[in-house]
Amino acid sequence: MRSSEASGADALGFRVSNKDRTRGQLPRVSVAVAAAAFLSAGLFVAYDATRTFAETGAAPPFAAISQAGTGRDAIIVAPEKAALFQSFAPAEPDAITGIAGRGLLALALAGLITLTAARRRDPDAAELVRREAERRRAEAALAAIREEQRLLARRYHEEKLRAEAASRAKTNFLAHVSHDIRTPLNHIIGFAELMEHETYGKLGDTRYRDYVQSIKSSGQHLLNSFATILDLVELEGGQKPLRRDPVLLDEVMESVAKRFKGQIERAGLHLKLGAPTGAVLRGDRLGLVRMIGNIMENAVRFTHAGGSITLSAFAADDGVVIEISDTGIGMSEERLASLSQPFALGDATFTREGGGPGLGISIARAIASLSGGHMAIDSAPSLGTTVAISLPTEPAAADLAA
Repeated sequence: MRSSEASGADALGFRVSNKDRTRGQLPRVSVAVAAAAFLSAGLFVAYDATRTFAETGAAPPFAAISQAGTGRDAIIVAPEKAALFQSFAPAEPDAITGIAGRGLLALALAGLITLTAARRRDPDAAELVRREAERRRAEAALAAIREEQRLLARRYHEEKLRAEAASRAKTNFLAHVSHDIRTPLNHIIGFAELMEHETYGKLGDTRYRDYVQSIKSSGQHLLNSFATILDLVELEGGQKPLRRDPVLLDEVMESVAKRFKGQIERAGLHLKLGAPTGAVLRGDRLGLVRMIGNIMENAVRFTHAGGSITLSAFAADDGVVIEISDTGIGMSEERLASLSQPFALGDATFTREGGGPGLGISIARAIASLSGGHMAIDSAPSLGTTVAISLPTEPAAADLAA
């Protein structure tokens, strides 16, 4: 609440600081010093005058009063006082000059002491000034930080909008390209099948049959590649939601093992299937099978004959961890860091017969993320690769699955 002593500027709404209000006022210490200095100077002058007149035996200046004169200029003095004044000699000019000089010197010294005390700051006022300066510096620094944060937030928002726009453009481009190319590919594959079966007559030369077979296999390969690209685009864009059904993890693991059993045997590899866990997940069964299958395809693809692949799972109270380990060629740290980007395995270093576009890990990562889980990869050159997928479990799903 405002004090009743607020100035007119306060009443008009203008803020008047304490420093402005106290400007022009002497500190209490300065006033006390000035009073003591001038009082001491006055006492010194009185003492000096009394001592000088007593030593010289001269009368005070006012004692030399002429008693002569008549009329209005005459001064009437009482007889007893006139006798007392006449007992002293007239005051000497040198004595009066000395008293005046010493008195002026004492008053000058008192004024000097007063000015010195007035120039000294009150400790409380100095502390207030220092705190005010620190507060203003802190406010200026805080304002600069807020302005910098505002600029950073604006830049972050702009960059985020650009990134989202670029991601949408990439998604739309891949979706349109995949759709536009899949349609003519279906026609090419269909016509190749008609020619392969010689539906409308003999082809003639036997080499045509090999050409038709190459056209058909190449078209199917391209069709599968574009279908994979379209699936990744839909998964990353949230256009392909996954189901949330109770799923038995052991059943999924056995299904994947049966699917790759023949391929692993033909490649001269050994498959090790871990012990059952009895865990029940809530998710999309086909999506989980595809997630584990993509990792298994890479394991088979990059493991030489005589190696082994291990498919196992470990259950805990709040989730499960699925591990796919192989003794393949492994990856360096640089290659491992690039796996977060699509088409990471589509270069000459990892090209094998029948290799795909390198989207298996990206699709598996997207499925794991949409299922509420996380995927981690550990690998070393010539030692193999281990992919761990953590997924949450729901105790209530076990009752539904039973």
